[in-house]
Amino acid sequence: MKITGGVACGRSIAVPNVHGVRPTGSKMRQALFNILGPKVRKAEVLDLFAGSGLMGFEALSRGANSLTSVEKNFVCMHCLEVNAQKLGYREKMTLIRDDFRRAMERLAEQQFDIIFADPPYRSDYAQQVVTRVAENELLKKDGIVVIEHLTNTTLIVDESKLGLIERRPYSQSAFSFFTTVKV
Repeated sequence: MKITGGVACGRSIAVPNVHGVRPTGSKMRQALFNILGPKVRKAEVLDLFAGSGLMGFEALSRGANSLTSVEKNFVCMHCLEVNAQKLGYREKMTLIRDDFRRAMERLAEQQFDIIFADPPYRSDYAQQVVTRVAENELLKKDGIVVIEHLTNTTLIVDESKLGLIERRPYSQSAFSFFTTVKV
């Protein structure tokens, strides 16, 4: 897989040979980063279910200040470390090898500009992420949560804390975008 934009554009990263790891395709990534545009520059990014790290590396390539990657699988975590070293991004990264729920609780003192989550499609993890982002107040004011999920998935949010901005379908997958609710 290759980075599609920014200073590392065209550079390849390794993808772990782990069942269930499916990096977001280049067209979907390009579309997502076109939507996010300048919000990525200088952003503090959280990547849940990081897998190979491709989404987070795209963000760093496009000017994000920092990346916190959460991944439970040991093989994926090793791949993340190798890719980060190869791209020269290790100093900008925090790697957390843990279940996303425990990691989100540990990160409750921090807030992020952008949160990516690409959980296993046939699980309720996408819903759990949205709920826990709101509960743990992980999103900065005007921050964005991007959840990748199956097109037919509906995510329910606490509308007093997060609001759905839009939903973008791409064949069988979709991105849902949430932001903090202004009071």
